[in-house]
Amino acid sequence: MAHGLSYTSKMKVMRSLVILFCILLPWSVLAQQGNQVVLEPVNRRNFTLSGGFQLAVPQGEFSESYEGNPFGIFAALSIPIRNLPIEVGGGFVWNSLSSQSQSVNIQNALVPTRDRGDLFVRGNAYTYQLHGRLRPFDGRFRPYGELFAGMRTFSVTSELQLDNVNQASGDLAERDFTFIAGWAVGLKYQLVQGIFLEVRYDNQTGGDVTYIDPETVVIGNDGSFTYDTQSSKTKQWAMSLGVAFSF
Repeated sequence: MAHGLSYTSKMKVMRSLVILFCILLPWSVLAQQGNQVVLEPVNRRNFTLSGGFQLAVPQGEFSESYEGNPFGIFAALSIPIRNLPIEVGGGFVWNSLSSQSQSVNIQNALVPTRDRGDLFVRGNAYTYQLHGRLRPFDGRFRPYGELFAGMRTFSVTSELQLDNVNQASGDLAERDFTFIAGWAVGLKYQLVQGIFLEVRYDNQTGGDVTYIDPETVVIGNDGSFTYDTQSSKTKQWAMSLGVAFSF
C-alpha cells in the first residue's frame, strides 16, 4: 500500500530528480574547470566494485517517528567515462529496521498435533540508486563527490521456521516505497594493487512512506503477530565502511 504522494505524483518527482541530476553533474565539472583546478593526468581508468557496511542516522521527521540507527550492507558498481574524471554507475543498500522472533506452538492442519518452531518478523529497507561521480585523482588516495537518485522500498515480512521442517516459509505482510535523491563524498585508500579501503558519507532525502514501528511488534505463541506502522518523510545521513576492487 502507498501513503502520502500518489503513484503519478511520485513519478513526476522522479522525473524532476533525473532532470536535476543531469543539470548538476555537468555544472560541477565546469565549476572545477572555472576554478582552474589541475586534474592529475590519467592514462587509464578502471571500473570499481565496492561493498561493505552502513550505519544510517534518521533526520527530521524520520528521527521523530523511528528510534534507532538502521544497520546494513551496501554494494556499488562505478564505471568511468573514457579517461575523464567522471564515473557513472549504480548501487544497492539493505538496512534492517526491525527484527524480532518468538518461539511458537502451532496446530498442524493435517494431523491432531502441534508443531514447534520460531516465528521471525522483520522490517527492512532496500535502496536502489544510480549515481554520477566526480573523481579527479587516480593515485593512492582517491577522493570523490557524488550525486545520486533512485528508489527506496520499506517492507514487513514474516518467516516461520518449524523444528520438524527443513525449509522455512515466509510471507510479505506490507510494502511501501518512495523516491530518494542526495549527495555523497567518499575516500578510497589503496591497500595493495587493485584493492582499496573505502569510507563514505551519504546525505539522502526521501519522500513520505510507511514503515514498521519496532516498539509495537507482538508475536503470539500460536504464530499470530501484530504491529503498528509510522509514516513520515525519510531524510537521513549514513556512514559506510568497506572495500573497493578496481579492475
